[in-house]
Amino acid sequence: MPVVRTTVRRMTVTALLIFCAAAALTMSRWLHHGLASVYGFAVFSILGTKLLLSLLPARRWPNPNPRRRIGAIVTIYNEDPDLLRSCLDSLLSQTYPLRRIVVVDDASQDPAAFEVARGYAAVHDRISVFRQPENLGKRHGLAVGFRAMAGEVDIFVCVDSDSVLEPTAVHEGLRPFGLRRVTATTGLVLPLNHDHNVLTRMQDVRYANAFLGERAAYSRFGSVLCVCGILAFYRADVVLRHLDDFLTQEFLGKPAITGDDRRMTNYCLSEGRVVFVESAIAHTAVPERFNHFVRQQARWGRSFFRESLWVLGNLSPTRPAWWLTLLELAQWAVFSSILLYVLVLHTVLTGEVLVLHYLWFVGLMSLARSVRYFDVRRADQSVWSRFLTFATSPLYGYVNLLVMLPLRFWSLITLRSTGWGTRSRVEVALRRKPEPELPGQSRPEREALVPEREREYVDAA
Repeated sequence: MPVVRTTVRRMTVTALLIFCAAAALTMSRWLHHGLASVYGFAVFSILGTKLLLSLLPARRWPNPNPRRRIGAIVTIYNEDPDLLRSCLDSLLSQTYPLRRIVVVDDASQDPAAFEVARGYAAVHDRISVFRQPENLGKRHGLAVGFRAMAGEVDIFVCVDSDSVLEPTAVHEGLRPFGLRRVTATTGLVLPLNHDHNVLTRMQDVRYANAFLGERAAYSRFGSVLCVCGILAFYRADVVLRHLDDFLTQEFLGKPAITGDDRRMTNYCLSEGRVVFVESAIAHTAVPERFNHFVRQQARWGRSFFRESLWVLGNLSPTRPAWWLTLLELAQWAVFSSILLYVLVLHTVLTGEVLVLHYLWFVGLMSLARSVRYFDVRRADQSVWSRFLTFATSPLYGYVNLLVMLPLRFWSLITLRSTGWGTRSRVEVALRRKPEPELPGQSRPEREALVPEREREYVDAA
C-alpha cells in the first residue's frame, strides 16, 4: 500500500500576501468599469472573508471516547482490485480500531475487486462482504452496511473504495463527536495521483481549496454543506432515522440515485452541526482523463442544485446552512450573469471589449482562492512540484469558465437524469513502477519485493 504522510501547516502570511496582491492587481484593471468593478470587489470580499475564517486556529477537539463503537462501509463497483487492497489495508491499520468493516459490491461486471474483498474477509473476522443481486446504486449499497451494523456501532464511517486513509484519519475524524450537537464530520481529502498530469494537478489545487478554504470556513458555523463521501463520519442514530427517506428520495418524479453524501449531510444539518477536521486526512484517485472528469462534475452539479433546493425548502432561515446555501447559489447565478454582461451587453452598449480584462480577473481570482494550497505538506512532494501545481490555478479558472460553467447549466437542465455517469468499467487503476534488477537477484527474490514497491496511479484505458 502506498504510504503517504501529509501535514497541514498554516502559511498565514504567505496566503494573505498572495491574496492581497491578486486583489490589488485585479482592481487596478477593473476599477473604472462600472458594474464589472462592483462585481470584482464583491467577489474578492467574499473570498477574503472565507480565507480569514479558514485561517483562524483550528478548534482543539478532545480525544475521542475510546468506548465509542465505529464501523466502516466501503461500496465497490467495477473497482480496481489494487486500489481496494490499499483502501482495506488503510482501514485495518487505523490507530483507532474499527469494530467492523462492511464491503458491499454493487453487482460489479468485473468481479476482481469482489474476490479481493472475499479474500480479506477470510483472513480478517472484522470484515464482512455483501454482494447486491443487481446494480442498485451507491445509496442502496450504503444501506446494506448501515443495516448490517445497526445497533452495533455508534458512528458510521463511509469510505470510497478508491481511497487510502492516513493511519490517524479515523481517530481525528471522531474527535468532534464529543460534542453531542455534532452529527457529522468530514476530513481533508487530497488526490493520490496529484502529479500524474496537468488535469490531476488542477484537481489537487481545487481539492485543497474546497476543503481548507470553503469547508474550513463553513465549519466555523457548524454548517459544512457537503460531507465528502470519500471520508464521511455520521452518527448512526441520525442515519437510521432518515434511512427510509434516503432510499426512497425522488426528484421531479424520478428516484434520486446520485448525491448520497449531500443528502446525508442535509439530514445531519437538520439535526445538528456538521464540521470539518483538517487533521483527518484521506487520499483518493481522481480522474486523469478529461471525459471522466467532465462526467464526474456533471453528476456533482446535479446533486448541488437538487440538494441546495432541499436546504432552502426544508431548513429554517435561522440556520447558517440556509444562508450559506443561498450564498452558493447566488454566487453561481451572479457569476454567470456577469459573464454574459462582460462578453455581450457591455460591448454592445459601450463598444468597449472587456474580454481580456475578464480573463485577467479570472486568472488572478483563481490564484487568490487557491492560496491555502501551500499549507499542504506531502512527504513525497518537492517544493518545486508544489509551485508547479499551484501555477495551474489560473488554468483551472479558465477550465471552470469555458467548461464547468456550461456544464453547470447542463446539470441544471438535466436534473431529472439519474445516471451515475462514471465507472461503467475500471476508470483509474494502480500500476507498479518497474524496478531495475539488482545484480545476482533471483526472480523469486524480485517477486518477494512486489508488495513493497512504490506504486503510481494511472488511468485504465
